[in-house]
Amino acid sequence: MMSMPGTEPQPQPMSTGAKFLGGAVLWLFAAFTFCVLPITVMASDGCNEGDTQPICSLAVQQAVVAIPMLTAPTAAILGTWGFCSRRGVGLIAWMGAMLLLIGAWAAVKAITE
Repeated sequence: MMSMPGTEPQPQPMSTGAKFLGGAVLWLFAAFTFCVLPITVMASDGCNEGDTQPICSLAVQQAVVAIPMLTAPTAAILGTWGFCSRRGVGLIAWMGAMLLLIGAWAAVKAITE
């Protein structure tokens, strides 16, 4: 079946409510990651001289703080761009931002265990 030129179905833009909800979830998750995840460096409280746990190393402690402090703002900016963009990759950018935040949690959890 042939269609007339210009009558192809166009993708519908996301509703304003969905954008607001998605943006709110992203920003709350990014803020929570930014504020809470660096505190996990306190897992090194039980370290004594000569401990071989990764969290007992100064470089690893700094990485545990730096990972969320860099990832959260990057994810928030990427996800916000995704919602403001009219391109089709906007939703992919939001999902990528959420995956960045989840990855930060997974990396810090792996380090502190």
